[in-house]
Amino acid sequence: MARPSNPEIRTQLCERAIDYVLQHGFAAVSLRPMAKELKTNARMLVYHFGSREGLMREILVGLREREDVVIQRRFQKKKTQPSLAEFVLWYWRRLSVPEARPAALLIFELYALALRDPKSYPGVLTDPIEYWRGLAANTGVRMKNAAEATLLLGATRGLLLDLTATGDRARVNKAIRLLADCVSKKRAFGAPGSRRTFRR
Repeated sequence: MARPSNPEIRTQLCERAIDYVLQHGFAAVSLRPMAKELKTNARMLVYHFGSREGLMREILVGLREREDVVIQRRFQKKKTQPSLAEFVLWYWRRLSVPEARPAALLIFELYALALRDPKSYPGVLTDPIEYWRGLAANTGVRMKNAAEATLLLGATRGLLLDLTATGDRARVNKAIRLLADCVSKKRAFGAPGSRRTFRR
């Protein structure tokens, strides 16, 4: 019987793999060159992550977890809870800065791979819905159903793709302000909640 993967080593490898793909992208990644850069070997990567696809899924999860830490620190410092519209604008500023472009490219690369072969990338195409419900909960909004999260996910993801493809920052920023304005009118979103705890 094979020994179980060491969680600490697995976490360390995943963190280093995230840094690697932020620099090189997913498309060009093969296990042997990555393993060499991470000072391990391809066999150990397969041992800890199951496959190249498994490693890429974990990289995406790791990127989200890094972002969660930033969000949590940001809003735990505030005395008042931000509105959902305020959060959308703040989050967009983080997503759209030039420094975030490598992460955006990674996300879209992985979406494309998952669209071609969804069985090899379970959750990549569907997990973001629950992720956005968790982001909204951070502002005290309990979304009644997945459609509300779908609207926010689709709008922000589409605008980020547009910005990444065209670089037309002024036009896309105007569009995100229109989205925030719609959110602030609360025509489609769940009632405010009382919990302030951060949730993904």
